[in-house]
Amino acid sequence: MNVREALLLPSFTEAKVIAGANGLDNELSSAMVLEAADIENWGKRGQLIITSFFALQELSDSEVARFFHTMSLIGIAAMAFKPERLLPTAPDNIVSLCEDFGVPLIRLQPDVKYESIMLDVLGHVLDSNLTLLNRFYDAHRHTMALALKQPSIPYILSTLKNTLRMDVSYLDTTRDRRLGTDTARTCFDAYSFTRREPTPLQTHAYFDATLFFNHSSNDGENPVETVGETHAESALAVRIPSSDGIDYYLLVHESDVELTWLDTMTIENIVGLLQMKILEQNAIKQKLFIQNNDAVHDLLLERYGTSDRIDSALTMLGIDEYPFYEVLLVHVTLTDSADFDRLDELQQAIRRRIRSAYPGIVYFINNDRLVFLHNFRSPLTRFNLESIQEILDKLHASSVLPLFQHLVALSSTVDRYALGQANTEVLNVYRLFNGSADRNRAMRFEDLGVYKLMLMAGDLSQLSEYMDPRVVELATKQPELLSTLVCLCENGMDFSKTGEQLFVHSKTVRYRVERARQLYDIDVKNPDDFLQVMLTNKIMALGRDS
Repeated sequence: MNVREALLLPSFTEAKVIAGANGLDNELSSAMVLEAADIENWGKRGQLIITSFFALQELSDSEVARFFHTMSLIGIAAMAFKPERLLPTAPDNIVSLCEDFGVPLIRLQPDVKYESIMLDVLGHVLDSNLTLLNRFYDAHRHTMALALKQPSIPYILSTLKNTLRMDVSYLDTTRDRRLGTDTARTCFDAYSFTRREPTPLQTHAYFDATLFFNHSSNDGENPVETVGETHAESALAVRIPSSDGIDYYLLVHESDVELTWLDTMTIENIVGLLQMKILEQNAIKQKLFIQNNDAVHDLLLERYGTSDRIDSALTMLGIDEYPFYEVLLVHVTLTDSADFDRLDELQQAIRRRIRSAYPGIVYFINNDRLVFLHNFRSPLTRFNLESIQEILDKLHASSVLPLFQHLVALSSTVDRYALGQANTEVLNVYRLFNGSADRNRAMRFEDLGVYKLMLMAGDLSQLSEYMDPRVVELATKQPELLSTLVCLCENGMDFSKTGEQLFVHSKTVRYRVERARQLYDIDVKNPDDFLQVMLTNKIMALGRDS
């Protein structure tokens, strides 16, 4: 109810608006008798203030002006003045202030009782709220009846269009998925959202949306691009809450049409139904993800046992079409440990980019490692490490992802019954080079060269006899010195770069190198000692992870 409608109530018979007529459309939701000037403590938006101005008589002109300013900020709907013996007419300064602030000043009949005004206003508000509650119940009941049909998202949108008589769309911002009742209106090229102030009955976030469209002319057979022609459309966007960190929106395209309370209730209910559909889809995806993740893991660890079970698992995963297989391991390390909760976000970005480039793959996730299993037709369609490195380099440059470092390992080509061998190969690359100073690189198992000799040992403990005793003693007694030597060797004897990576001065690196030479007779400037340090470190790395 607004102030104009309130003037039709019985208690306002013969009442007259003497100031602030431009505020007659103010929404009115309650009434209060003015007893004290501390309106900031009890005033509420949409109130009708009933007064004889007794509470303001002791205030100075500036204090009265401040009172009206505060009243305007709160959003008081109107003021009703009852003439009394104290003040038979409204003071001129108050009339002026009501006019200035757009607050209707209503002069009541002297014989009207405060109780009558309160009962009329509050009774009408209660009746209106009851009507709204009944309408909300009806809208909710219809929505629940629709939910029982387990409708698709297009069906839900079609139902909403029939109710609102407006075109509507569904937008998944991350996957750029659009569905709508008018396909042409889903083909916008860009959009911007501006948050709206919340209003009663709105529990979700509402936005004023601007959708930008590029145009092209078409003569039937030869489409011709029209350069520079674009247009924008306004829409209402409502965010659909989700648990997967993705922004989903319901778009109502006729945003210039003012929504009624019933329209708002309908939209609120439909957004709730769309939220249920998204949660349902995410639950199905999560179940499928766990199932596929476990299946890939079991294949890589050779847990299926028989050829038939391996064939069945590959068929279930949809990667049984071609004869060749390979395994790609992507290990990521977050630069800032405080970003740990964003690891899944980073891995999702890596998965999306690699899967878009190589559709015939499935994957397994193990903490900070992504392991892809690729089924391919010929050597020409294998993973291209340069392409993988380029994908990761672009992700490094992304401003929306956490900073990270990576190591990529690619297996040799195997058949479907040797997937365990391919998995072992990438794990060996990871064990040999994880933690090295040479980060953000991609490596093939086939390119390991002399390191393959170490990996051929059936029992890694046998390799201990090939470790230099001096290096072993250094690792046992002063591991910090060994770490410095290894880092220096991996950096090609660059003392400055090594100091930067170890967060010490280059002179400290030189001091540690000299200490290793004096105490253990290890001089990495000597090619033989350089090789002994690197090989012994790799063997110890294999032993730690075996």
